[in-house]
Amino acid sequence: MNPEEVQEKIKQYENFIEDRLKNDLKEIELILKTKVEKHKDWEEVKEMTKLLRTFKEKNRDMAVKVDIGNGFMVQGEISDYERNYIQIGLGYMLEMDCDEADKYSDIRMKLLQKEIAHFRKLAVDIKVHIKLTLLAMSELQGTMIQPLKVN
Repeated sequence: MNPEEVQEKIKQYENFIEDRLKNDLKEIELILKTKVEKHKDWEEVKEMTKLLRTFKEKNRDMAVKVDIGNGFMVQGEISDYERNYIQIGLGYMLEMDCDEADKYSDIRMKLLQKEIAHFRKLAVDIKVHIKLTLLAMSELQGTMIQPLKVN
């Protein structure tokens, strides 16, 4: 290959890394971030059901503060522990008892863990692809440098 062809090939590799691989990596990292946040939300549901169970066993009312938006808080009491409304997505809520909510959150968390593992693997694959492309670029640049002949 002549030096112009090598430079053109290196330019194509650089464009591929910048335009394709780095954009794909950003998209996957954004998806991964939302999946991790959803997993934390379901962990909170699990903790809340555990807390509700302890108050139910002690047969005591639970004082709570709820954010109703824009920083406004409302105080209230929970006395009925039989009805829990769990948001399942798309604006829908289901009425569940603590055991059902616990099982449902376990199912959702297991699904999210599988999705998180999948997207982490995709991110690693893209990073490996970037490194391999960089190695190919460095080899191409190495072919441009001709060793000096000593007489």
